[in-house]
Amino acid sequence: MTVSLHPRGAVVTAAGPHMRPALHDVALPTFRRWASRWGWTVLAHDLTSDGAGADDGAQSAKWAKLRLLREALQLHPLALWLDADVLLLRDDEDVSMHLHPEHFQALALESVPSEHRVNPNTGVWLLRSCPEALAFLDAVERAGPQPGPWADQGAVLAALGWNRGDERHHWARPGEGSIFLAGTSWLPPGWNQPFVEGRTDADCFNSTAASYDDRPRVPEPHALHFMGMTPAARYRAMAAVAGHTFASPQPALIPTPSAAPDDRGHLQSRPQL
Repeated sequence: MTVSLHPRGAVVTAAGPHMRPALHDVALPTFRRWASRWGWTVLAHDLTSDGAGADDGAQSAKWAKLRLLREALQLHPLALWLDADVLLLRDDEDVSMHLHPEHFQALALESVPSEHRVNPNTGVWLLRSCPEALAFLDAVERAGPQPGPWADQGAVLAALGWNRGDERHHWARPGEGSIFLAGTSWLPPGWNQPFVEGRTDADCFNSTAASYDDRPRVPEPHALHFMGMTPAARYRAMAAVAGHTFASPQPALIPTPSAAPDDRGHLQSRPQL
């Protein structure tokens, strides 16, 4: 656990036996490097079980993030959930700069042209400690674990009033929207970019390897997400990428002394170059 005396927020993550090697060996060092740069603490939890695809262990592990986020928000002004299959490749930007001062959460949109879908992805999920965030987590829990591989993400879409498309989530798109949608900020795509290189169908579940070919991506993402892969394939791919750190394209965004979050996690002023 990385601890700051007065942390700006908490990075929260977790893994069970299948994903624990990837988290501890590969992902956590990148989380801790970023957190140390920006004065966040890292809360890494060991789960008793997890799995692959949409099996019971995998669904249970995905659903655990709601409890762990709620616990973190009781102690910290901000909580950033990172799935165990995410690598933080850059540390030149504090993700909280993308959370609107009056919004309670921020997510990135996942765009899959071959499946005609656009939807929030919960692999990178920023929440502010406030009543609206807790009410949203309540709504997600009321929706309950969803069938298929999107146990938590499907429930988040339901709570947002998103149109979830067909049973495979093809054609997922914005729907009528709930009261929570207006309080949601959207992270730049580079804060939750899918890993696409070298995928094979044997490595993937839920979506084919070809479905990743035309997904939007940026040249130097902050967060690379190895979504939709088997645990063994994830470890191999994450380990191959982890040794490479992108050069920062511009100076780090350094918050001024007055930019520390208040008791609701609001920044007092914008970060400046």
